[in-house]
Amino acid sequence: MMDKHKEHHKSKGKEIHEVKKEYDSTDEDLEKKMQDEKAAEERRKTYRREADRVADEERCNAIKENQKLIGEMESLKDVMLRRQADFENYKKRMAKQQGESRKMAIKDFSQDIMEINDDLLRAIDASQNMAATCSSEESHRSFVEGVSMISRRIEEAMKKYGVVEIEALNQEFDPNFHEAVEIEMSSDVTKDTVTKVYQKGFRIDDLVVRSSKVRVTKPQKSAPAAEAEDAGEAGSGEAH
Repeated sequence: MMDKHKEHHKSKGKEIHEVKKEYDSTDEDLEKKMQDEKAAEERRKTYRREADRVADEERCNAIKENQKLIGEMESLKDVMLRRQADFENYKKRMAKQQGESRKMAIKDFSQDIMEINDDLLRAIDASQNMAATCSSEESHRSFVEGVSMISRRIEEAMKKYGVVEIEALNQEFDPNFHEAVEIEMSSDVTKDTVTKVYQKGFRIDDLVVRSSKVRVTKPQKSAPAAEAEDAGEAGSGEAH
């Protein structure tokens, strides 16, 4: 009876030990889990701090870049405004210079014209005096010489400003410089040739101020050549 009681007591103590051991094991696992969770939380906090740091850094960089771009835009705007002001001043200077150049050109040209007009007035006075003292033939000859001299003076004055006569007489007809007001045929020429100038033309370099009004003489084909050409045209028409 005593032995049974001891065995029961021993078995009971073993069960308590097992339960205690199980509780001890459970406490260790719980402690370990709590430590793991705490470590995980620390890592999350570290990640959040790092993410916040990176975000703050990127935000600061973006603000700095934005401020830099704003500064560059303001600088470019200032440069553009100054360039625009410089261009406006340049246009005003050029307009003023062109105006001054135009005035000087008109002044120089008017002085030449006034000198030619003086010659005309002197020619008129001379012709009046000669009419009273000379024969009509001498007066006419003197008047023609005076007018011819004045015409030469006018052309010389125009040459000073680059206005020159267009060569026309006995030259090959050029529609860029010559205006045909009369056309004739002749066997004396081999190409379209200017044989008379009715009105002189003038140019400034390649710019035509006024075309020359001319008579154009075209080459006239001989009778045999014309007949041969007519026969050739007739044969060509029959072939068609």
